[in-house]
Amino acid sequence: MSTFLRHNWSKLLFAGAMLFVTCGFIFSPHLPFSDNPTIQRAVEFAVHGMAGLFAIALLLFALGRYNLMFVAMGCVGALCIFLKSESNDHLILPDNELAPKLSIAHFNLSSVNDSREAFLEYIERLEADVLSFQELTPDWDAFLFEGLKNNYKNAQRNVRIDPFGKAFYTKNAIIEQSVAEMGGMPNLILSIKIGSKIVNLISAYCLPLLDEKSKLLSLEQLDLISQEINASRFPTIVLGDLNMVYWSNEISAFRKNANLQNSRRGFSPLGFKIPHDHMFYSKELECSRFENLLDGQSNHLGLFGSFQFKNLPSEEEIRASIGNLGSK
Repeated sequence: MSTFLRHNWSKLLFAGAMLFVTCGFIFSPHLPFSDNPTIQRAVEFAVHGMAGLFAIALLLFALGRYNLMFVAMGCVGALCIFLKSESNDHLILPDNELAPKLSIAHFNLSSVNDSREAFLEYIERLEADVLSFQELTPDWDAFLFEGLKNNYKNAQRNVRIDPFGKAFYTKNAIIEQSVAEMGGMPNLILSIKIGSKIVNLISAYCLPLLDEKSKLLSLEQLDLISQEINASRFPTIVLGDLNMVYWSNEISAFRKNANLQNSRRGFSPLGFKIPHDHMFYSKELECSRFENLLDGQSNHLGLFGSFQFKNLPSEEEIRASIGNLGSK
């Protein structure tokens, strides 16, 4: 490689290749070949591409090709900024002890490899306020309803024999529930109380973008959810398997249209598991905890998130107010 990079033309070619790959990840929606399924699939590996460019930068440093090393590091920096702009931007997750919280555990039941009894025990240990299930089939519905009825008194269930069945189980009081359907795929909408406030939950599922038809249907699905969010006067949490990465153009546009924040702060590039399930939330809320849920064999099961309302007084502010009242 060192011999190859001795020539100016080869240096320009190598630098151009790194810049082309970087621009492909960042500006793929605006490129003429962006609708190609292979290109769309490649964009999902932007984090791995960033790690690869960093490895190339280290190799160039070892070879003494410092100009090319700076180009590679510039590409890494550009990808870092791009990916961070699409993720949760809090350096430290907020945690107000006085704010009422809502914890949500989301699962796609097709990912469950353990016995159903073991899975039920796993759920109970989480002690989540809300449970979200997707790919809910009649046999799973009967098992979950029986196993959860003591701890989760309220539920919204939409049972299907296809992959589009969904359910919410909650300990909170239900204010309203409805179903918004697009192309035969239901989106569950549930309004629940958190303390004295109301929050909407939307369970969404999109088809993988395998062709133009599935892409169009997914975009219509996201547009329908955006309309539901913008028409509501309550803050919303959208969760589910959207089968798109959070830095994709489709998800980025959806979050912008619905004014939603991302719960994820990033993900590890180790392995080739790409995050296709998400939790997005309205600006009136804050995400105080977010993690991936794994089974005993480190297989991905779902997501866990905890949310609270913004702009509620902290414990220190309340104590200061009480002190000021006492001094008057």
